[in-house]
Amino acid sequence: MNRTQHLAMLEAMRIDSRNLLKYQQIYKFAYLLCDGVFKIVFAEEKGHSLLISLLNAMLDLHDGDAIKSISLEMQEYPGIFTKKDCILDIIGTTNAGEKVLVEVQQKKDKFFKDRVQYYLSRVIENQVHTSEKYELPRIYFLGLLDFEMFPEEPAEYIHHVDEMCHGKKFFPKIQKVFVEIDKFFELENAGTTKDDHSDAAQWLRAIKAIVKEESAPEKILQNETFQKLMDSVKLINFAEELFNVEVKNMTDLQAEHEEGLAEGRELGFAEGKAEGYADGKTEGFAEGKAEGFAAGEKAERAKADKEKREIAKGLREDGVPMDVIIRRTGFSKEEIESL
Repeated sequence: MNRTQHLAMLEAMRIDSRNLLKYQQIYKFAYLLCDGVFKIVFAEEKGHSLLISLLNAMLDLHDGDAIKSISLEMQEYPGIFTKKDCILDIIGTTNAGEKVLVEVQQKKDKFFKDRVQYYLSRVIENQVHTSEKYELPRIYFLGLLDFEMFPEEPAEYIHHVDEMCHGKKFFPKIQKVFVEIDKFFELENAGTTKDDHSDAAQWLRAIKAIVKEESAPEKILQNETFQKLMDSVKLINFAEELFNVEVKNMTDLQAEHEEGLAEGRELGFAEGKAEGYADGKTEGFAEGKAEGFAAGEKAERAKADKEKREIAKGLREDGVPMDVIIRRTGFSKEEIESL
């Protein structure tokens, strides 16, 4: 099950929670990158063997550097005075005393990079206590992304982001690794990664089989770790209560649509302003801003409309009454029937 199908399931459950049974008959796996599912699979497993395998693969840790055990902590560093809370999906300490932070991000967020820096700063702040030396442990941040964050690197799906000085890492104790999951799926479909036999690639092939509901390569199926992963992500394993919490906190489709339009307006304004200033004319600024605004708004409206159509199509295929789909999506009966 992918993110769009997951959202369609939540929408159907908001109409009637019993619709979960229909989805359990259609889909084999839950959406792994949903916060609740991810935490149950990787944080609640005894011994954390899946989490350790995932971390070693994505952080490229081997032999003496590999994580052998990990103890998990509360995912929250409460805000102090006027500071915001810091809530991550997983925070743990390895057998070597190193800190590991894991965050799953489903959709693009213009403040995601800021949030990563803030999360790291709050964790760092809690490492040194009064009378102790200013000596930090190694800290790893792993971001698992269901969107493209590095479009300028179309052939790379794992990114090690470091602060560099004269060609060397300035502070190698802090390592940030971002994995573009959907980009790997595209590279895999194109055959670009066929010779990539890294542990990270094998993990992502297993995740692809789960998210895309497709047959996994034989090497994946024969791997004990990935067999365990697939068994743990079966949709039938998850109670209705987990998804009911998501339904209550689910962003309304109209709100997502408005957010997309707002981002489009901001992008259009910035592009139009730059173009207008380049011309050096007041009318050029106004025209450029208006054109950029319109282009950005049109692009984001099309994106939101496409997602809403996919959800409407899913609801129709699942037998949700036509009047309910019309009310939920705003489409006419003719539009829905044409999907």
